[in-house]
Amino acid sequence: MAEGILRTLLPVEIAGSVEVVSAGTGAQDGTPATPLAVATAAAQGIDIVNHRSAGLTAGLALESDLILCMEPEHRERVIALAPEAAPRTHVITARGSDGGLNPGHGIADPIGAGTETYQDTFHRIRSHLLRWIPEIREAVERRERV
Repeated sequence: MAEGILRTLLPVEIAGSVEVVSAGTGAQDGTPATPLAVATAAAQGIDIVNHRSAGLTAGLALESDLILCMEPEHRERVIALAPEAAPRTHVITARGSDGGLNPGHGIADPIGAGTETYQDTFHRIRSHLLRWIPEIREAVERRERV
């Protein structure tokens, strides 16, 4: 859901300059999004029907300008896989009123839960991704020297 959400949140003037990729630290390649994830996203106008999981590789981590992890354990796995990516790797909840000093527990995967949990997770992801948009914009502007 996070990949689909972020794609819809990117301002039109930078959307073409940002590649959004979802990769899991323990994902099995090729698994579709759960029916509840698809339905939850669709209810918000986001189509993730064709989404398929992919495992994170060291190469992808090293090529990425920003890596947002759902939970602190995921961040630890990214850093173990690609230590050089540590400065660009964050827990999605690390942006907020405390200046990112305490990312907390992140956002748990709702797999196996019911509709209400999926909806809550969707809205939490969206809320936290909105806080990352300024940093994404700044990264694009730096890269393109705007």
